[in-house]
Amino acid sequence: MKLHIPELTPDKFLRKELEIYQNLDNENFGEQLALRVAQKLKANPTESGGLYHAHRDYCGMGLYIHNGKFTLGTVNDGRGPYPIVADFDTEAAFISWLAYESDQSMAMYGEQFNNQTLTKLRLEWFLEEDYSSVWNAYCFYLRKREETNR
Repeated sequence: MKLHIPELTPDKFLRKELEIYQNLDNENFGEQLALRVAQKLKANPTESGGLYHAHRDYCGMGLYIHNGKFTLGTVNDGRGPYPIVADFDTEAAFISWLAYESDQSMAMYGEQFNNQTLTKLRLEWFLEEDYSSVWNAYCFYLRKREETNR
């Protein structure tokens, strides 16, 4: 993994940010989920084939295959990855990295703490057949999951 932008560190957080950080899920995503995400990214290795939010202005973090590499990058106005936060020379390196990440650790990538970061829920949404990068589609997905889990 080549890290282009250093991870944030909790020692610089305000009290409220530290509380949010401590309450984020720290369970690893796991190899199966990471493998499925990698397979879906490989199936459509274009900018539009990535995992990202698409709306105006800052859209958080996204996953892509960019210039032949698995890439974590910042998304703005639904376009990414720029700037590139990290990239991986091999699929195995990407899967290994993603498998050991969590909601908590992913909140530390990019320029902003916990702002539209990649979470287990977003990875699962990406794997859905009707995945769409459109913000409203993601909100609808969250609402549907919540109703199903009642």
